[in-house]
Amino acid sequence: MSLTKKEVYQVLHTLLAEKQKEIVSSIEQLKQSAAEDTKSSAGDKYETGREMVRQEINKAELMHSEYCVQMDLLRSIDPNEEHEKVRPGSLVSTDRAVMFIAIGFGKIEVNGQVVFVISPQAPLARLMMDKATGESLTFNGATQQLVQVS
Repeated sequence: MSLTKKEVYQVLHTLLAEKQKEIVSSIEQLKQSAAEDTKSSAGDKYETGREMVRQEINKAELMHSEYCVQMDLLRSIDPNEEHEKVRPGSLVSTDRAVMFIAIGFGKIEVNGQVVFVISPQAPLARLMMDKATGESLTFNGATQQLVQVS
């Protein structure tokens, strides 16, 4: 595995921080839009528009809250800690993919290499738990060999 856990951690941390910043900006824009709408509208149309903006703000605030939870979970991982067996915080390379067991984030690219960032509760991660380099597992009918665990 040419990637280090520290490199993957840094890229993931940066991407998550960017998402947090974007959602905060979106919330501010929605609140500004709601304030401007108050000045220029009247009647039922105003109430409907205001309610739609309020729902968008609520959705955005919920997403922001989720990103904060994910950031807290990510910060609880020590990227310098090496693991013999798969557990939360492990960087796992199989003969099929590279995965970082941390948070449910999806596919990211680190130094030109695809890494799947998955939650420890994900079905594949649960199958990998406590397995070491050289062991294998079968997921969705496909067998994967653990090439490296760190």
